[in-house]
Amino acid sequence: MAREVKLADGTTETLNDHFERLVDADVRLADGDGIFFQRQLEVIEQTTYDVLYPDLEARDCFPTLTLGGAGATSLTYRSYDRVGKAQVINARATDLPKSDISGREYSINVKSVGCAYDFDIDEVASAAMSGMPLEARKAMASRRGYEQYVNDAVWSGDAVGGFVGLFGNPYIAHNPVVAGVSTTTTWATKTPDEILKDLNSACSAMYAATKKIHKPEEIWLPVLQHNYIASTPRSSLSDTTILQYFCDNNPFGITKDKVKALNAIDNKFDGNSDGFVVIAKKTPEGTQTIRIREPLPLQFLPVQLHGLVYEVPGRGRFAGLEVTYPRAIDLWYGI
Repeated sequence: MAREVKLADGTTETLNDHFERLVDADVRLADGDGIFFQRQLEVIEQTTYDVLYPDLEARDCFPTLTLGGAGATSLTYRSYDRVGKAQVINARATDLPKSDISGREYSINVKSVGCAYDFDIDEVASAAMSGMPLEARKAMASRRGYEQYVNDAVWSGDAVGGFVGLFGNPYIAHNPVVAGVSTTTTWATKTPDEILKDLNSACSAMYAATKKIHKPEEIWLPVLQHNYIASTPRSSLSDTTILQYFCDNNPFGITKDKVKALNAIDNKFDGNSDGFVVIAKKTPEGTQTIRIREPLPLQFLPVQLHGLVYEVPGRGRFAGLEVTYPRAIDLWYGI
């Protein structure tokens, strides 16, 4: 039961039987009146789930030659040829057939490729307070940007930089794939026998056209094409896939790990038709047939202070994709 009690200061207050103050029934707690603040109960996971990007495949597919150094402005290689052969002669002949050699030089230009990252003093303070590795993350982003440029220039070229990529090289042969009984060239509409014929014919064509000089080493396929032959049976009566059958029976020793699925060649062929690349990376003497020329790999220079902003510039010296033996690479696709 409630009763009024007179306090020492002359005021009165209503108490219940347990001498507790009665709360007005109309009083409600607001959101800001809670015992716990909203972010006091928030748990932040230490693992971060960053945006994922596909692998940059150029450096895995082509060797990189760093010969030259930062000061090189052009890169040149020499090629020698020989002419003449012996023939039957008279014992008193004075005009013996002579052999000779000739040489040519091939040059490509070196360009600087730049990138940078920066951070201001407020970001530095905030990163220190939160424990975030700010500089390391920005450096990784900048390096990725540089490698993205190199990757794109190697595969597709860069008209502004003057680089010619693999698919734009005029000296690399572009060969049509024969249509199957379905009158189309896509592998999804071809029989396993027709697909095997495409692969074997492409490899044999390089070997025969170069008089057995260039022996096919690898085959590069778009991802969907690779998955198709890796999962499709050789026939309805066989548990061997098309890919396994080809690797077991091709005369060039091309194994499964040399038949590669690449994102880089998706949709790179005319009309987005099926296509693939056959390549011999080295000559019989071990000379490289194709390589990335990069006299100076990416270097980050000392930090520069601009007002309240710290900037870290980066530079690499790059000359694009160099093809020394174009007949060692063949592109095959449907028309």
